[in-house]
Amino acid sequence: MNKPIKIAVVGLGRAGWSIHLEQIKVNPDFAVVGAVDLDEDRRKEAAEAFDCATYSDLDTLLKETDAEVIVVATPSFAHEADAIKVMESGRHCVLEKPMAIDHAGSVRIAEAAQKTDRRLFVHQQYTLMDEVRYLREVIDEGKIGEVFGIRMNWSGYSRRNDWQTLKKNGGGLLNNHGTHILSLALYLLDSKLIEVTSDLAHIKDAGDTEDHFHIYGRGENGRSVDLFVSTCCAVPLPRTVLLGANGALVAQDAETATIRFYDPKAVDKLSVIEGAVADRRYGIDEELPWVEETVPMKPKAPAGTFYENISDVLLNGGEQAITPESAVEVMRVIEIAKKGARSVGQIGGF
Repeated sequence: MNKPIKIAVVGLGRAGWSIHLEQIKVNPDFAVVGAVDLDEDRRKEAAEAFDCATYSDLDTLLKETDAEVIVVATPSFAHEADAIKVMESGRHCVLEKPMAIDHAGSVRIAEAAQKTDRRLFVHQQYTLMDEVRYLREVIDEGKIGEVFGIRMNWSGYSRRNDWQTLKKNGGGLLNNHGTHILSLALYLLDSKLIEVTSDLAHIKDAGDTEDHFHIYGRGENGRSVDLFVSTCCAVPLPRTVLLGANGALVAQDAETATIRFYDPKAVDKLSVIEGAVADRRYGIDEELPWVEETVPMKPKAPAGTFYENISDVLLNGGEQAITPESAVEVMRVIEIAKKGARSVGQIGGF
């Protein structure tokens, strides 16, 4: 593929306009050649900003554009049909999250990518964040010992009344922001989840879908993950906790972490002493050689941006950072989690 890569965006709402085009316009590897939206004013805005052709529907764009990559940023319920149509037209597809409104739909999209031999880039870019890459480095380096537990709290308090508060539109906190949190949790877990317990609740937003969820899962590797994601939490909670065999990491935000650990080689190896306990006391009178550090969460090997990865894959044959398979796994976990849904508060739910 030649540079710049010709790209078009379908859907000029918050995701298409404020997220995708904001990234694309600062990347010289791309040239915007087309945009689609039902709203005429949005089409005019895109034409003026990018000097590109505009269309009111995807079918016309596919017939008339020479775009090599098409971004699908339409409403969630339209993702499956639009993404498959794009790839069947011979174009690579950038797909906004959630990948589909259910797991089966995500599987069909991934199968379409294989059948058409097109690249599918699902926009679950949180795994590329410096914070997440740093956490993965801490886990892999073993500074706090074998990590057995990951706790993540992404919460605050805000109210919504837009189209994403409706189940029929594929809305809800789990389908939307939750896809990002699950994708990074699975990246840190480094294993497929084999146990999932969930609690979803509709507390105070308009509509009929969840604005709060709590998921606990365990991977094939024995590591557990505890996710608390809520728009109903008025008091800040620690953002991230990693629990290791000889230490822990706690981060209040995305910038700085406190790590407390000791070198297991510097302490005596424990062995069980059976029989009566001396002085009727339990535990060991010892002072562990704790080391405590407060450090910026900056990885040694930053991942770059989502669109930098796309251009590297298409221009240089680079490795795809976010695979369709990983996005399908997120949708599998979401489907399992939804079976634990409940409804509380004044507004009815599930």
